[in-house]
Amino acid sequence: MPRKKLIFFILIFCLLLQGCWLSNMPVYVPPSVPTPPILDDPPLIIEQTPTAAPSARGMFIIRYEPANTLNPILALNRDNISITSLMYESLFVLDENLTAAPLLCESWESEDNITFIFTIFPDIAMHNGDTLTASDVAYSIRQARQRGRHRNKLRSVASVNVVDDLTLTITLDAPNARFIRLLDTPIIKADTMDDPIPPGTGPFTFPNPDSLRLARFSGHRNYLNMPLPTVYLRVASDSDITELFDQGGLSLLWDDPTSAIDIRINRDHEPRYYNTTSLHFLGFNSSSMPLWNPDVRRAIGCAIERQYIVENIMNVPRPNQTVAANVAISPVFDMYDANWEPRTDPLSEMAALLDRAGVDDYDQDGLLELYDGWLGTKFTLNFIVNIENTHKVAAAEHIADSLRQVGFNIDLRLMPWDDFMRALRDGKFDLYYGEVQLGADFDFSPLLIPDTIVAGDSLNYGGTANNSYRSYVQNFLAAETWDEVNIAGKELCDEIRMNAPFIPILYKRHAIYSPIGVISGAKPSESGVFNNFQDWTIDLHSLT
Repeated sequence: MPRKKLIFFILIFCLLLQGCWLSNMPVYVPPSVPTPPILDDPPLIIEQTPTAAPSARGMFIIRYEPANTLNPILALNRDNISITSLMYESLFVLDENLTAAPLLCESWESEDNITFIFTIFPDIAMHNGDTLTASDVAYSIRQARQRGRHRNKLRSVASVNVVDDLTLTITLDAPNARFIRLLDTPIIKADTMDDPIPPGTGPFTFPNPDSLRLARFSGHRNYLNMPLPTVYLRVASDSDITELFDQGGLSLLWDDPTSAIDIRINRDHEPRYYNTTSLHFLGFNSSSMPLWNPDVRRAIGCAIERQYIVENIMNVPRPNQTVAANVAISPVFDMYDANWEPRTDPLSEMAALLDRAGVDDYDQDGLLELYDGWLGTKFTLNFIVNIENTHKVAAAEHIADSLRQVGFNIDLRLMPWDDFMRALRDGKFDLYYGEVQLGADFDFSPLLIPDTIVAGDSLNYGGTANNSYRSYVQNFLAAETWDEVNIAGKELCDEIRMNAPFIPILYKRHAIYSPIGVISGAKPSESGVFNNFQDWTIDLHSLT
């Protein structure tokens, strides 16, 4: 008879407990946009600026990477993406809680959450002197659907069609009641995708790339409300940015506090955090013994102390950098229901799952074996993690230690990024510490449904994705009312928890840092650091 009591007591003593109604999308008409100011200059004059390099005193300076593109659809460098949020706008923007607000969109409607009709504001000026049209918007969305950092979240777009100068339609391949949350895609002038800096509609332009400064765009509707006329740019290496920031050579820093780059912040700096859809998770190779059994994968999930990882690893030295994900959907989702979270004791659940899977310490050597009908078969789980990210390494080490304490034989391998990705593609792993950025609709298709993943971007490294999840994902995306979301959200979270194609760990938060007292009114979001720049107040006299 297997010694199940031994396993149970090991578990008890070696682990800690882990601890609006959406309408039917009626026509929406937001408050009227302020009339653009009447200027003495011609309406589309771009402020000219000298080409001298910035000093520091009284200048607002942000980091720029000239080796990387400023095309807002193709940009991947985070500092340049921050800059593009001053230069480009979108139909909608996400607030700090990942809900959508209209920006260039005057109204929208949909009867079935498949075909959406959008009307853009008239007389929106573009940097090249043209007026924004529906053709520009349609072109931008089509391009973003095909390439760049937005393509995965727009993969459900089946067609984009222009109705007239101010109206376009977007048709999806399945209903999505929260589709507008995906339309924070930057809008550029039609047929300018190959330009390094295509014309946009944002409040600033880059009139002379050699000048290392952005100039306020006089054609913008909020021209007079901008907190300053010029934003200066500085080229700096990763190793130099902390010292530059301390000395006033940079006025603001964007940061992913859990990234591989460690930006040291002192008590003279203040952070502003905002929520993201970046999920950390534990991935599996379903062809590995005994991980082909979902009970074993689920049991491993019971051993993950999410709150400990958040509070003692990820949120050190600064709090608020991550939030624990007790289920797959982020707790910051505005329609999140705490009832989706499991109410079972993870220790008891783990013991029952391992028992049902036939996993026990049959030879009493302190290591678990898989029952094979006569004797237990020993196994080792190879756990890989990217060595460059110290936060992920520390989290993986804690998970590995927790699993070892209950009898799993874990070989944790810290791998350089290229080797890590090669091991994933070649299937040379059992467990991996992963990260994915979802859309703000929390569509898990990239992790769950093989044939909906954009070519070349597959996250199905371990073969755990399959089409059985399709209906759960589609029902959640189609849900509109609180009751519908509650039911569909719970069913989706339960299905992921029961079959464990992956184990959610946490969601990240990003941050901007500035000297204390210099900036007020800033509300950065996943759509961009400078989304509400017209509402900022910047004390230039405090910048030294």
